[in-house]
Amino acid sequence: MGYSFEWVDLPEPAAAARFRYQTHLELGDLCRPCTDKYHSLADAYQFHLNTAGMAFCRDGMRRTGMTYQATPQPFPAWPFDDIDDWRSADQSRRDAYNEAERAASAQTVAGMVGIPEFKLTSNGPWLVGAREIEQALTFYQASSPSLRAELEGDDLWVAWLDWLRRTVSHGGFTVQ
Repeated sequence: MGYSFEWVDLPEPAAAARFRYQTHLELGDLCRPCTDKYHSLADAYQFHLNTAGMAFCRDGMRRTGMTYQATPQPFPAWPFDDIDDWRSADQSRRDAYNEAERAASAQTVAGMVGIPEFKLTSNGPWLVGAREIEQALTFYQASSPSLRAELEGDDLWVAWLDWLRRTVSHGGFTVQ
């Protein structure tokens, strides 16, 4: 299992390519040219970790107070009979489900600060918003200099921190 992260707000033309890709994917019609174009254009706005790498980053985030423990609320139940029902459904019905799923993907816990750790323990779909990341980075900056120095001795941690910092100005990131 691996983790794929992508900016929420992609610049053009990557945003248009993602939209076309997702539209085809949603309808079960994977168009090879659209898929290839999306992956090529979005690559610069993605970050990938294997299970061990994510465990390392999660541990560093936990140690510096960037994450908090919580139990995720369930995602909406699939309201369609099958994939054919999904494909033939009115667009407003599909949009309503997608909106409910996106809200579940973006969930946080009232009164908690940082990133809920459950968003970093599975490959989602999760949405980690810019505010969550800003809060996590504030906690990181407030952690002890010796802990930061220890963590920053690892290239993976430095790359992860850079990724987090860049995503703040792009709406956060998705976890897939």
